[in-house]
Amino acid sequence: MAQFIDQVEIEIQSGDGGNGSINWRREKYEPMGGPAGGNGGRGGSVYIEATADLNTLLDFRFKNKFLAEPGQKGGPKNRHGKAGPDIVIRVPVGTQVRDVDLDQVIADLTEAGEKVLVAEGGMGGRGNTELASSTRRAPHFCEPGQPGVQRRLQLTLKLLADVGIIGLPNAGKSTLLSALTRAKPKIADYPFSTLEPNLGVARTESGDGFILADIPGLIEGASQGIGLGHNFLRHIERTRLLVHMVDGQSEDLEKDLATIDRELMLYSPDLAKLPQLVAINKCDMLPPETIDELKAKVTAYLEAKPELNTSRSAAEASIFSISAYSRIGLTPLAKTIADKIEQIKEAEKQDKQPKRIFVDEKAYDHGDSSFAVYRKSGVFVVEGDRAGRLVQVTDMKDPDSLFSLFQRLRAMGVIDALINEGVTPGAEVVINGFSFTYGEGLN
Repeated sequence: MAQFIDQVEIEIQSGDGGNGSINWRREKYEPMGGPAGGNGGRGGSVYIEATADLNTLLDFRFKNKFLAEPGQKGGPKNRHGKAGPDIVIRVPVGTQVRDVDLDQVIADLTEAGEKVLVAEGGMGGRGNTELASSTRRAPHFCEPGQPGVQRRLQLTLKLLADVGIIGLPNAGKSTLLSALTRAKPKIADYPFSTLEPNLGVARTESGDGFILADIPGLIEGASQGIGLGHNFLRHIERTRLLVHMVDGQSEDLEKDLATIDRELMLYSPDLAKLPQLVAINKCDMLPPETIDELKAKVTAYLEAKPELNTSRSAAEASIFSISAYSRIGLTPLAKTIADKIEQIKEAEKQDKQPKRIFVDEKAYDHGDSSFAVYRKSGVFVVEGDRAGRLVQVTDMKDPDSLFSLFQRLRAMGVIDALINEGVTPGAEVVINGFSFTYGEGLN
């Protein structure tokens, strides 16, 4: 059986845009032809797409870096560079995507086929053909391509289940799951016998069904990371209904209920407000009068929960005495679950909002205008992707091209930054490994 991995971190980078090119028409009857440099190609983008073919994030433990290809440089005869191919990263349905550095959710992919752009490829630079104008008919320069986007993303898989079965270890959650569905979870009588969530589909008489998830045992302090339950609380965030199982043979049934409810509240107040059904398990081993006493205790407990504002009639209707092992009392429990799920779905249809993909525009800020200027051993150093790319596509032997470089650096603020650092004519300036004498092209 595949290992269940529900949270991973990956690194992605979209492709750089290709540089434009500087070329000229060389035709038989036009020896002094005009510009003919093509534009650079767009860099490959990175997408994440939900698919029903996967149910774990295990593959990302072995491959967690994704790099899209850059666009190609523009060519002669106005040929544009080829765009870099896009990358589509496939993830299981139910995956939430979060930008680690921005600490922001980008997308919540809950349906197969949903696709989100997470890193846009850099735009290709313009060649000298497109840069020609009425006042500059033969530009000896071109544009560099934009850099790609680097991001660290956290992928979190949250199970898509209608019903979450919760309770302390050994309350009988896995047994109930196997009794109501065809799922076959591992069942054993020791703490944390369930080491990963299990899913199963329960069918109703009408042929419809609902999905149940058996959430590994919670203990006191789970919301702070104690035990195993903390790792799996995220899997009930999507559920519509909770079945809270308690051991009918427990010495303090109300305390057991309160322990789990407290952990739900501490982890997320929204979880604590989800509708609950209480299933008192192992009742086949208890006399009828004891079962009645336990139901009365649970009713009093539910009535006292201020966040639910439960009436006595509602509280009593939410309590079931069962034996998951002997399959006693499961029919009314299953029917109530099905009815409530149907009611909740109908209410959701009435209040359904358009699907949103949460994408922060900062994610696509290529940041190519940022730079740093400092002085080291008498040399003025300029660092920055955009400045370096401008130098890379500049014809250092052509005065027109050097003048264009200066104009662009000045527009970026690089020249002012050099002046503020104390640069004077004759000083050495280094940009991306290229050395200049300030006053010769850079003034």
